[in-house]
Amino acid sequence: MANIQRSEFKHFTWTNITDFDDATAVKLQEEYRFHPLDIADCLSQSQRSKLDAYDKYTFLVILFPLYNYETREIQAVELDIFISTKYIITISDGTLKIFNDFFDLLRLHTDLRNQYEEKSPEKLLYEMLHRLFLYVFPIVDHLYMDCNKIEQAIFSGKEKRMISEILLIRRNITDLRKIMQVHKNVVQKAIITLKDAPLYMMKKTDAYYESLVDTTKEIWVNLENLRERIEALQQTNESQISFKLSDIMRILTIISVITFPVTLLATLFGMNTVRSMPFIESDLGFWYILGIMAVIITTMLTIFRRKGWM
Repeated sequence: MANIQRSEFKHFTWTNITDFDDATAVKLQEEYRFHPLDIADCLSQSQRSKLDAYDKYTFLVILFPLYNYETREIQAVELDIFISTKYIITISDGTLKIFNDFFDLLRLHTDLRNQYEEKSPEKLLYEMLHRLFLYVFPIVDHLYMDCNKIEQAIFSGKEKRMISEILLIRRNITDLRKIMQVHKNVVQKAIITLKDAPLYMMKKTDAYYESLVDTTKEIWVNLENLRERIEALQQTNESQISFKLSDIMRILTIISVITFPVTLLATLFGMNTVRSMPFIESDLGFWYILGIMAVIITTMLTIFRRKGWM
């Protein structure tokens, strides 16, 4: 069953709905005459942020990241917003703690609600988006710290352990980029809609909303830097692994080259079909053969050292 809470302001009402269900969707559509496609978007998980403007209201779908500390994954959390002159309705699954805290703060404190005296709630919408965008920066900082740890581990000889770690962080960066990619366009479209539509009080470009655009740009720049950095770390890690693997193969090749003539010599002297085999009648024949093997090994090792192969 849906959880519906309301906060009364001077000229409008903020209704916050969590655990949105079909019954609540029917009531909402009957009361406010929302477009059926908008209601359908609220009932399903959207894959992208968007803004749809109508004559009587504006509908926003905004995706925000949520970091799961147990799985260490970044998940997309959807926030649906209906805004008009007399109301603002928000629908979410209740997992965005910073958003829930903001609603509870305004619901419980009349003095804070009195700060929003405008006849339409676009200033309140700005406060929501502003707080949610600022919430993204700690996640970005966490990804930077993860990259620092990976870099230290790579140059500490832990390349193999970092393979899965790099893939995890790279996936998180990719998911965060996918979530934040269109936010700048959505905010810019919101500015145009709020400025041009007769429903709202904002009749010129608002400096606060322009700051939201700057915030989305700053987040995107950081995500670009993170993408380039994790790609560079992955290439460095692969190079380190390849270098060590090449070094191992070089050592194994040297051992193989050294043991081949020694093995061939031992095989030849191990044949008992020829009576004229050298040293076969000598009591010291075994030691002569070992001496020849030692000379061969010493000669090859000397050659390899002079060539710089060891």
